[in-house]
Amino acid sequence: MRIVQSPYQARIVPQSPGAPNLWRCVIEQEGSREVVVLHETARKEDARCIALLELARLEPTGTASRWSPGGE
Repeated sequence: MRIVQSPYQARIVPQSPGAPNLWRCVIEQEGSREVVVLHETARKEDARCIALLELARLEPTGTASRWSPGGE
């Protein structure tokens, strides 16, 4: 699974073929193979949620300040 939120992309992948119950959330900057964030979890859904939270945290401040939780 891949989630792209420019300038970052997150990959949700099994830790290894021999360990299908361990998942990795790997976040890299587009155009670079440098890992910005790496998390390991026991569930794929947890790795996806972590990816979304980390991508929101990495979002530039100007964009994040325009979002309002109440939709106002």
